[in-house]
Amino acid sequence: MTAMRVLIVDDEPLARQRLRHLLAEIPGTDVVGECEDGTEAARAIDDLAPDVVLLDVQMREMGGFALVDAVGAARMPPVVFVTAHDQFALRAFDVSAVDYLLKPVQMPQLARALQRAAERRRATDPALQGNLRALLETVRSMLGETAAPATPTTASVRSPVPTDIVTFADVVVDLRAQTVHRDGAAIALSPRGYALLATLVTRPGQVITRAELLREIWGYSSDVMSRTVDMHIMELRRKLEVDPANPRHFLTVRKSGYRFERG
Repeated sequence: MTAMRVLIVDDEPLARQRLRHLLAEIPGTDVVGECEDGTEAARAIDDLAPDVVLLDVQMREMGGFALVDAVGAARMPPVVFVTAHDQFALRAFDVSAVDYLLKPVQMPQLARALQRAAERRRATDPALQGNLRALLETVRSMLGETAAPATPTTASVRSPVPTDIVTFADVVVDLRAQTVHRDGAAIALSPRGYALLATLVTRPGQVITRAELLREIWGYSSDVMSRTVDMHIMELRRKLEVDPANPRHFLTVRKSGYRFERG
């Protein structure tokens, strides 16, 4: 089996060393290079063609987001951001990151991130399917997991609400104008944050799985990553719930997805 080729990009030597040691314990991975900044990493991506990049956000020369912009979406391998700062998570998922890990990284989180990167690569490059399938099985075995059965879609259970205005609590969502107001004040959402909100509020009471949301909003047809949805739900709760820690409208359905209730 050809190993999954990993490029580590971080300006802290100890952080690179920790990732290197963790990867040494995950069969089927190969560290093909290490870089101290984004400028060096841009060259390494061209020269080494890694399957996944473990990327710090803030570095002295060129940071992680600047690197993604410089390389371009078409050429950038799947990215797992590894950082000490949690405030960049939403931006990371908006540039289609596979995962967002906080330092100090732990083995289970890193293994799952590589699993998700393998799924992303397998979906976009059929020639790698055999090799990456073997890596996926190895990671699942390490974590004591089995492949999850397919979750039936609920999209056809209930028709979307046929209205241009949706209200709940002190929030008004104008679907035609694509605006959100709370207590009369405009609320700014990212394009995908708004798309997530619109999807949920037009299906009140319906459980929508993470897989459905990833497919409909982010266009991930075969990606198993779910933190993208979770982080955007947290943002909706923070901006639109009276008590984000005890939400009344954007509800988690355990081991499935989310449900919107007018309350």
